Amino acid sequence: MNLPLHIARRTAKSATSTQSTMVRIATIAVAVSITVMLVTMAVVEGFRKQIYATISDMSADITVTDLSTIYGTQSKPIKYNYSLDSIFLATEGISTIDCYAMRGCIVRSQSDAAGIVIKGVEAIEPTSITAKSVIEGSLPTFGKQRKRELLLPKQTAEQLGVTIGERVEVLTVEGDKLPHREVFKVCGIYSTVGDLPTVIALADIRNVQKINGWQSDTYSGFEIETAEGYDAEAITESLNWNIFENYNGLESISAISAKELYAHIFAWLETHNINATVIIVIMFIVALFNMVTALLILLFERTRMVGILKSLGMNNNTVRQIFLYQAARIVGIGMAVGNVLAAVLILVQKYTGVVKLDATAYYVSEVPVSIGIVDILAINTIFAAAILLLLFVATAIVSRIEPSEAVKYE
Repeated sequence: MNLPLHIARRTAKSATSTQSTMVRIATIAVAVSITVMLVTMAVVEGFRKQIYATISDMSADITVTDLSTIYGTQSKPIKYNYSLDSIFLATEGISTIDCYAMRGCIVRSQSDAAGIVIKGVEAIEPTSITAKSVIEGSLPTFGKQRKRELLLPKQTAEQLGVTIGERVEVLTVEGDKLPHREVFKVCGIYSTVGDLPTVIALADIRNVQKINGWQSDTYSGFEIETAEGYDAEAITESLNWNIFENYNGLESISAISAKELYAHIFAWLETHNINATVIIVIMFIVALFNMVTALLILLFERTRMVGILKSLGMNNNTVRQIFLYQAARIVGIGMAVGNVLAAVLILVQKYTGVVKLDATAYYVSEVPVSIGIVDILAINTIFAAAILLLLFVATAIVSRIEPSEAVKYE
């Protein structure tokens, strides 16, 4: 028989009202703390994944383009030659490479005009975030025959007062020449969030190449997706080194990662990580404070029992085990309740999106949540181990209780 465990169970059943109240408070504190920790972790991870996916969908993990046009709306032509092809093939970790062409222009309707950047792409995956963001109409047609179709951002469509199927005129200016005019049909309208690019219209890449007067092997740049398990920052550095050493084209091309391109957004995400750390530390301190308080009350109200057990020959470590078993019971029940409550809250938010956000400020329209089994196990393990270790230190007070004095307590 495990004597300390047996005594812990019997004393728990015969607890006084004060002890029972403190046990409940400590259990609730543990449950609330673990719930807040898990929900906080889920929200932070959800923000990270959702925003990174949105950024990657808009600009890919890595962009290779002319150095002077990385942050601009106009672009310089880059010919896809053998040298560039060799560099891409020699760089480990690249999953896919997509060409694109861009042109800043003015799009005009019968009622208004707006500045916009047309981004020509070779295709848009139906599963991409852009495709899922289409609120009216459909994606541009990518077929053998080039079609002059535009997928407009919602803000631009509203400014121009156009809807699906209507025609708009695209004007581009080159030096002192007369504006070049092209007529496009609005095939769809998509929504954007936050301060991600909101003035980019999407079209077949051949349309932009024609507007720019480029050949079919000339592009504004290349969007690279990294293979799973590879770090985009390391691949960007490797690409830039290979370009510097081996590229023999006339253009001053460079690779830039999404993290560099949208540094302000990733810095904003880092502040959320700091906030999450602060919340987790505060919750841990609250749970620890309540647990230590509850344990000390249990111990002081059982001072006479401790004195009797020690006078009967029970050593300090065995007596400490009694109270540690009681503490472990409180922590275990609190963590079980907290995990269930956190799971319910996370699942409700994930499948209903009940908590909404201002997309212009937070880049997403509802609070995203995402957490893995490994994260849950890590939080629970670290939380339980840390609390029980500190409580083990707190129970050292048992060694200070003298049997001759303790048995006098009623």
